[in-house]
Amino acid sequence: MRIQRLSGGLASQVFQYVFMRFGQLTNPEDDWCLDDSEFFIKDKYNGYELENVFGVKPKLLSRTLSKEEWGSLIEKKRAGMSVPQIFKDGGMPIIMYADDDTYKTENPFDGDVYRMLPENGFYPEIPSIEAENVYYHGCWIDKNWFDTYRDIMLKELAFPKIRSKQAKIYMDEILQGNSVALHIRRGDYVKLGLQQNTDYYFKAVKELSEIYNGDFTVYVFSDDLFWCNQHAFELGLNFAPKIVYISGNMNEESYVDLQLMSMCKVIIMANSAFSFLAGLMDTRLERYMNPWTDEWGR
Repeated sequence: MRIQRLSGGLASQVFQYVFMRFGQLTNPEDDWCLDDSEFFIKDKYNGYELENVFGVKPKLLSRTLSKEEWGSLIEKKRAGMSVPQIFKDGGMPIIMYADDDTYKTENPFDGDVYRMLPENGFYPEIPSIEAENVYYHGCWIDKNWFDTYRDIMLKELAFPKIRSKQAKIYMDEILQGNSVALHIRRGDYVKLGLQQNTDYYFKAVKELSEIYNGDFTVYVFSDDLFWCNQHAFELGLNFAPKIVYISGNMNEESYVDLQLMSMCKVIIMANSAFSFLAGLMDTRLERYMNPWTDEWGR
């Protein structure tokens, strides 16, 4: 069995699903499932969202085990044990492949761990590694997992129709002109010191004003729109002929921000899985600003 950890918000869940699907499509004979145990012990983000948003029906660990087995597993996990450790202690031979060091605190495991370096790289051989049971820890945020089977991924991860009247207005405007999605993540990023500096955005918007000769609209997506409005000049928004602050997509409708962002011709990405995923899913994308290289890509 091959088990991929499922965790985090919608973007992280999508990347973990994509990694699993890459493995399934590459080796159809392998038995894969997603470890959804985290959503039974933590009340974070909007919970498990893959099925509600995209309608996909991946095999979940919670639906693989019996009610008694699952109850016992969750009880042990609440006590601090990880799923791979629970299986190993129960006599199952299992190894781990980790994409980052968070496994040390979030999935502690005293068995064999193969840490991939650099993290968020493309390692097409590891989903097919010869081992009886493998646990994969990570989000595996590399475009190649998605692009290798791009047509299939886009079909499976198709957004539902937009229902909100205001979101429909945003969508119509975005599809009509030179639309630029500018994504700013603050919240937990500020606490962790991971937020993108304003110079990055200033440079990107200024360059777009020259590329599009002043004919474009910036759509601001953020978890702190008030801060964005208060720092508009520092963000270079004075170079934009028109600015629209996208609001109203909350809680179970928060995915609509991702959906609208993926319709824009240009994306100024934050160093976040959310805007990176929007770029991968965007079939109209002309260019994007890469926060890791501070350069334009296509």
